[in-house]
Amino acid sequence: MPLNEGFLTLYLTLVTLRMQTVELLALVLTLTIATVHGDTGFLLNTRRDQENPQSIEAEVEYLVRSSFYAADPIVLNIPRWLGGSSSPEISAVVSARLQHQDSNIISVDLSEAQNETEIINRVSNLVILLNSHFNVPLDRILVVGFAEGAHLAGGVAAKVQQDLGGQLPRITALDPSSGEDLEHKLSASDAQFVEVVHTNAGEEGTWEQLGHVDYYPNGGQAQPGCSSNSCSHERSLELLAEMWSPENDFVSARCGSVENLGASNCRWSSHKMGEEQPVTGIYFLETRQSSPFARGAYYIAFL
Repeated sequence: MPLNEGFLTLYLTLVTLRMQTVELLALVLTLTIATVHGDTGFLLNTRRDQENPQSIEAEVEYLVRSSFYAADPIVLNIPRWLGGSSSPEISAVVSARLQHQDSNIISVDLSEAQNETEIINRVSNLVILLNSHFNVPLDRILVVGFAEGAHLAGGVAAKVQQDLGGQLPRITALDPSSGEDLEHKLSASDAQFVEVVHTNAGEEGTWEQLGHVDYYPNGGQAQPGCSSNSCSHERSLELLAEMWSPENDFVSARCGSVENLGASNCRWSSHKMGEEQPVTGIYFLETRQSSPFARGAYYIAFL
């Protein structure tokens, strides 16, 4: 082989190795960034794919190619911290909603997300995209959050209001955590109407009033038939299907304070947990230990 051809071959080999090294470093850097900063993904369920969610991104092309139907209502489902596709709150919200109404259930996959600001920005950007590119009015978007997800829901709603100048209509917060490790804590100012269901207050949940209405089923701390905090905590998920049902019979009583929760201390009304906006305040109700949970008929004597 002539000398100049040998140098050319050596040169090309070195260039190839260098390119491979650069590509390898880029891959390592990408994986490192993903590990450190995490990522926020989205899962879409409709009645057309109730059992097999589609993985989507907050991009027009992804939504156009999916089963997303802009004319149907949208439920944004935000799980507990690091909650993902296997978390019970994901399937509970999907099942509870789709058995009663055609909807786009967009669940936020937080299994790889580690930054609160990144989560709030990603989810609020999705809402803005739906509003600006698909003409989805804010009043057709409901946000549901469980545990830490309740506070993240509030953060998303606040960011949407900041960016679009309009409020989301409703946040349903299911046994929110204390939120002490998060920058944004859920409050009544986050949406036009914020309803909160407390089922394990003082343990995995909080006693604190966070919404326009705060419900404390069975006193809000321990639930019938539960022998652990996690059972009481997740009971809020099991109550959701009946809250959204046309046969909702969660008759509730308005109380003066959290310290006086109980059938004898609260004023009974015809209002039911999960209905449209009642008088703001604290509400007490009793439930059964299994489905159907509502005991509406039990309270006829009190009305």
